[in-house]
Amino acid sequence: MDRLRARDSAPESSGSGGGRTRTAAAAGRISLSYAPAAMTLVIPWSPARLTLAIRRRWDGSACADPRLHARVTLSARAPGLSIEGRLPDPAPEKLPDAPAGERIADLWHYDVVECFLVGKGGRYLEVELGAGGHFLVLSFDAPRVLADDRAQLRPRVAHQRDGRGWRTALTLPWDCVPAGVCGLNAFVSARGEHLAWAPLPGVAPDFHQPARYPRARLSR
Repeated sequence: MDRLRARDSAPESSGSGGGRTRTAAAAGRISLSYAPAAMTLVIPWSPARLTLAIRRRWDGSACADPRLHARVTLSARAPGLSIEGRLPDPAPEKLPDAPAGERIADLWHYDVVECFLVGKGGRYLEVELGAGGHFLVLSFDAPRVLADDRAQLRPRVAHQRDGRGWRTALTLPWDCVPAGVCGLNAFVSARGEHLAWAPLPGVAPDFHQPARYPRARLSR
């Protein structure tokens, strides 16, 4: 799958990602499994959390494999934005041969849960959380136009895997988060499947469609 069209080179990137006006309240635990087109998601301040339950394939069709039904949880904290990915797959198929906590430049080739955040001017951030406790964070100026590979970023990564599945979490410093957050989507790439929280159009999975993501903002 074509992952990236950077300015004049081919650095790194990932993957492949719906109708009355509503606002996801910013208090308590908010868990959503579908994104009406006019919904505005609110990322709350901790201890409240926004949880996106991913249960459908990238085009909105049903995914019958419960091992791929993921959850992405977000909350704002003083040090930064906390993002956690969970997948109830106790035996992931594809794991990098590297210690947990490391940045993996081509992590999209492995089992991952992903979160994309859009900011002002169409700039967006891609966050990949791997089944083995690995991570990848990339900043884009426009679809597949890499602005910063965040190669020096070394967040503290929390990881756990047991008979119920796996979870990987990190906190991004605020200077990594796009200014003026206005859109959000979340995805799964695992076991040869691609899932999206809010479905995306196309003939093949393409997560890099930030203009089509549900609206979102940080809680004030």
